[in-house]
Amino acid sequence: MSDTVFQLLATFETLPATEQHEIVTQLLRRTSVLSDTPLSDEDLTSVADDLFQMLDAKEINGDDANTR
Repeated sequence: MSDTVFQLLATFETLPATEQHEIVTQLLRRTSVLSDTPLSDEDLTSVADDLFQMLDAKEINGDDANTR
């Protein structure tokens, strides 16, 4: 992972859940137009695993109120 990507993700994680959702929505809209090659099953599994771990961590820390 490049430093730029790492910094973007670090900044993303500091945002409130509503802004994180907006960023993800906008990224998906943009990448669906650009993507010529579909994500592999391995890529999708990795993304899903990361997402579930993030949601579990937020739930454990009591931060899930903003995501509903």
